Amino acid sequence: MALMASISNCVVGTPFQKSSKLSDYKIKEDTVVVVALTEVETKGSISDLWTFWKRVSSVRESIESNPGYLGGSIRRQLFGSKAWTMTVWKDEESIDNFVYAKEHERAMKEGGPAVKRGRFYRIQKQWKEVPIPWEVAEELVHEEGRME
Repeated sequence: MALMASISNCVVGTPFQKSSKLSDYKIKEDTVVVVALTEVETKGSISDLWTFWKRVSSVRESIESNPGYLGGSIRRQLFGSKAWTMTVWKDEESIDNFVYAKEHERAMKEGGPAVKRGRFYRIQKQWKEVPIPWEVAEELVHEEGRME
């Protein structure tokens, strides 16, 4: 039983990757940026899950085209149903525009059937404090995040 609990807590993720357009925004170490954190628990059929991850991939591929995007990372349980994202934005307007962008809206609509529960949290940090350690990010989104 302990082995199963240990296995379900194994996570894999991408390293934090800065946007290739970062220099366009003239971000300094003390610039205040918006860190958006999500936690999603998935459910459903193999088809639902496949569609969910396909849409996640399409959002990841298009995210650089969103003005104000500064960087991000994603991670997920290897054998579980939870996944987390951390994206960093120039300001609230930038992330709001991303949330309502065509590709993100498509992902929400088509991937939605595979979402059992989602939590979202935003926090302002200085650029030099980014990325937030995953242990801290998970705690923030779990304790402070709003469910949708």
